[in-house]
Formats: sequence, C-alpha cells, structure tokens
Amino acid sequence: MTNFEEQLIGKSKEMPAKMAIYGLPKLGKTTFAAQAEDVFFINIEGGLDYLQSEVRSTPKLKTYDEVIGWLKHIFDQATPFCGTIAIDSMDWLENLAQEKLVKLHNATSITDSKISAFAYYKGVIEAAGLAMNVLKWLDAIHGKHGISAILIAHSMVKEIDLPNKDAFSKYQLKMTKYLSAKIMEWADLILFADYDFYVSEDGKTSEQKRVLRTGDDASFEGGGRMSLKRTIPLDYNQLKKEIENGL
Repeated sequence: MTNFEEQLIGKSKEMPAKMAIYGLPKLGKTTFAAQAEDVFFINIEGGLDYLQSEVRSTPKLKTYDEVIGWLKHIFDQATPFCGTIAIDSMDWLENLAQEKLVKLHNATSITDSKISAFAYYKGVIEAAGLAMNVLKWLDAIHGKHGISAILIAHSMVKEIDLPNKDAFSKYQLKMTKYLSAKIMEWADLILFADYDFYVSEDGKTSEQKRVLRTGDDASFEGGGRMSLKRTIPLDYNQLKKEIENGL
C-alpha cells in the first residue's frame, strides 16, 4: 500500500556528500581535500608527500584495477573506513582506464585505427565509462557507510564557439567530454580553484590569493545545489562555514 505522507525537505546546512574541485596544477586542490573530515586519499598522482599534515592514503596506484580494488575494499568493511574519500585525480584515473583498454587490445593508443573496438571513438567512450564506474562505487559506499567523496581534477581551456556569438575561452574539467558531463551531473557542488588579485594596503603592489569560484561563469564551469558567495577563500573549513551560515 502506498504511503502518501508528506515531508518538508530543504535548507540543509550540511556539507555536500559529493563534491568536485578542479583548477590549475599546484594551486591547492589536494590541500583543500586534505582538510576534510577523516579523509582517505585514493592516490593516483602521487603528489601527497608535501602536504602540511599527514593524511591516510593508498600507495600510488598505477592501474585502474587497483583503484577499483581499493574502493571495493572500503565498501566491504563492516564499519565506516573513513569520513571522506578523495580521488586524486579523476583525469589521471581516466588515463588509467584508457591504458587498461590499450593493453587489453594490444593497441598503440586509445584511438588506434587498426583496432575495430576503438573505431569511431568507441575506445575513448568505453574508457570514460570505466572511469564512471568509480562514481557508482562512491555512491554505493555512501549508501552503505555514509562516506562523502571529493573528486580532484585539473583544468583545461576550451574554445567555445556558439551560433551568432563571438568565440570565447572557458576553463573546463581536463578530461573527455563524456566523463566531464557525468561528473557535472553527479556532483552536488563543483568548485573552480583560481587566483584572485588584490591591491595591497600601500596601493602600489598587487597580492595574489587562492580562491574558490562556487558558481558557473562565462569563463569557467561550476556551481552547486546550494546558495553560496560566488568567491570564497580556497579553504575547506571556510566553505563549511559558508554552507552552515547560508545566504
């Protein structure tokens, strides 16, 4: 029998369970994720050695199957393994997925024209699908254990050419359009890590500060399901404060 009981939903002050942060290299994306509650890194890039504090992490993972193996290990635990999983990074993960298929088909590249399975960009699409499986694992882990996820990625600049408008450049996730579109749909909040420039107190020099862009813009992709200031400091705890306080 159907239950027609109403619910009041909305006005959440909790950190989103699914976040993605992307931007230029060495900007502080990994440091941001390292501030999350009881974080555990799926370490694909191997760039955790110089963090200012110690974090729990896998060894540097060199294959797609190792990544999936660790996620399955976390899922299989009887109790929550950690509070947050950070994937560092998703564009490197997609590379591992492509390498898996290239090795499986004994190809020279993921677009090797001599491999029928890779024709018409099918290899690239299949590799993106493998990378998307990680999102399914993260959903399953959250459903079973309540563990949140942060996806880290680099950025690239893409030329946008719309009908009846001048072409312009825009920062996007550095991965195939297939995986990028899925992450944009999957994440509750997508953050663009950027530099902002301020005039110093002496009025003569400019200071460069690292910031998070929280909303979509003509120059970058981003946004979320909550109302936030468009620009905040690149700091996990500051983001948490903004979400808790709301607008």
